[in-house]
Formats: sequence, C-alpha cells, structure tokens
Amino acid sequence: MLLMKFPTRNGIGVIQGDQLSARTCYATALKSVASKPPMEVMTLQGLPNGSEPIDDPREENPTPMVQPAEELETVILNEEFPDRWVKIGTNLDPDLRRQFIDFLRQQAEVFAWSYDDMPGISPDVISHKLSISTVHKPVRQKRRSYDAERYEAMRAEVDKLKSIGFIREATYPVWLANSVMVRKARGGWRMSGLYRSE
Repeated sequence: MLLMKFPTRNGIGVIQGDQLSARTCYATALKSVASKPPMEVMTLQGLPNGSEPIDDPREENPTPMVQPAEELETVILNEEFPDRWVKIGTNLDPDLRRQFIDFLRQQAEVFAWSYDDMPGISPDVISHKLSISTVHKPVRQKRRSYDAERYEAMRAEVDKLKSIGFIREATYPVWLANSVMVRKARGGWRMSGLYRSE
C-alpha cells in the first residue's frame, strides 16, 4: 500500500496510492518512450564569452569548517594536568592577556574536564526530555547493526555515562530510536540518540 501522511492546519492529511494504477502509469510511460525516435546527443565544447561552468550539484563539496577570527594559542591551566588547556587569541593586549590567564588558572576547577568531574547532576539543574505529542502513535525503530569499531565506541560511551549516573537502562520502552554514530573531525566517534520514553 502506498501511503503518505503530512501535517496540515486542519489535522493530518493523507495521500493514498494504488499499486495497480502506478504500474499502469509506469507501463504507459515506458511504451511512449519506446515509440519515440532516439534522442540526439549533443556535446558542448566550450562556454560562450568565457563564462564559468555551472557547478554540478552531484559533486560532494565538504562543508567548510569555521575558522577563528585570529590566531589562537594553547594555554595549559595546570602543569600537573597537561590535558587541561584552553585556547585564547594572540592579539590580546599583553597586560590583559596575563590577567586573563591568571584568572583562568585560579578558576580552573569550575570547568568540567571529564564526565567524572560532574557526577550526580540533579535533574532539577538540567535534564533532557522529548516533547512527544500524545496524538501520534509511538514508534520503535528496528535495531540497526553497526561494525565492531562503532559498537566498541558505543559501549565505551554508555559505560562512561552509566558509571556516573547520567543514564540508566530502560526496560521495554514504548518509544525507541537507534543511536547515531558520527565520526569526529579529529578521529574517534560521537554518539547521539540515547533517548527513550515510557
């Protein structure tokens, strides 16, 4: 059955197709193409007046990465923990730069450098909820399979989040979506989609 639903001002609109009509239409289109003489193929050798070629939309152009407005330098805030660093602009006034770095080093404990630095955050402070309309029927996606590398990245992320109480296991959820794995620009994986609703 061919069916498409879409929202309208007056509720949910429905378009229903008919497979027999669709096949008949397709067969008619094929017959009309077969009865026409073959099309002549033309090749363009050049563009008039030195104009630029039109970009082919099928070519994959990667989205350009946003670049900082100025050169940045890395400042380590604690020599005992070299992985705790920030980047600041190089065009700062030297006196302001020194004051800024001193301030950041004094306040370094306010930054969360890992999940372990923020265990047990109360849901009153922050929590994630999905606003799902009760009008719509809940959907449970089919389980998606991933390669071993993605499974390992997912397992590590879930273990980290479970160990500090950010997430918990849901048994028999009514609404379920697969996790989405996105490769980071600097290597590794980012996981999103740990959602559920009961």
